[in-house]
Amino acid sequence: MINEVRQTVLALANKNNYGYISRRDFNHFARQAQLEIFKEYMYDYNTHIDKQNKRVAANAGVATSIASNEDYANIAERKRQVIEIFSTLAPLGNATDGHVYDKPSDLYLLNKLFFYDTEKVSGTKESAVSTNKLVDPSLTGLSAFGNTASAGDLVVNTDDNTLAFVVEVESGTSLKITDNIFGSGALKYKIFNPTKYSEIEIQDPSQIFNLAASTLVNPSTMFPSCLMQADNIIMYPNTITNPGSVIAQYVRNPKDPNWTGVTVTGAANSQEVFNASAADFQDFELPKSEIPYLISRILLLAGMSIREIDIAQSTVGLVGLNANENR
Repeated sequence: MINEVRQTVLALANKNNYGYISRRDFNHFARQAQLEIFKEYMYDYNTHIDKQNKRVAANAGVATSIASNEDYANIAERKRQVIEIFSTLAPLGNATDGHVYDKPSDLYLLNKLFFYDTEKVSGTKESAVSTNKLVDPSLTGLSAFGNTASAGDLVVNTDDNTLAFVVEVESGTSLKITDNIFGSGALKYKIFNPTKYSEIEIQDPSQIFNLAASTLVNPSTMFPSCLMQADNIIMYPNTITNPGSVIAQYVRNPKDPNWTGVTVTGAANSQEVFNASAADFQDFELPKSEIPYLISRILLLAGMSIREIDIAQSTVGLVGLNANENR
């Protein structure tokens, strides 16, 4: 997808051989364009939900109420499905080995927080690579997986704050899990009961200390609260300190797109050829339906960068047109 966008942008911007866009500049423009479109999804979704609630027309030129939109015509649902691409479930890391936890580095919008208070077993996995498996040869007796774990349990890699779920207990020392969260190395893990959790209430800063001082609504492990602060999330009560026990469901920022290529030298000149197998390659994360809008956005940024007024002016209209097409 990213190569298709880049080739189109270069073809349009380089018509008169004075608008070539370097790889570095294109990647900068691509990142900005993707972020702008991504953030517009949030506002657009809210707008269409608001229109549905008010039962107003989706378009000034159409008499049909937006509340009657169904199936493929349901614009709000279309936008929700795109937002769900970026929905993430991940454990929070402890910032200070106490009740202060780190916000996810890729956080855009925090939706919910959960506290899992029943830890079944913890340990260190074997250093050998086992795809979609957790193997701990040190487990014996009552601590063995056969006595502690079961299908559906929550497995947390506390070294890199990733999670998976148990698919099958293969033996007392081996579990089959849903995702390959353990690579090489001896990584620490914890397994939690997935049914023993409490939703953490995100409190207003002006209320949290009043709650903490109250004997009636004082936060507890059954009814925990938290305070959002800069890059941290402070848990209440302060006994919530177990690494891996706080799970966040949030919308993450899209990954930065990165067009990668190799330089091929020919008889007359050299040129860059797209290389999708590069280690740092990253495609756009938006749906392919956004290609026209990505192209127009990048062209607008490129025209501003190279001070080519024709490119900038011609794409302003395209950006506005795409924005009004209920993508």
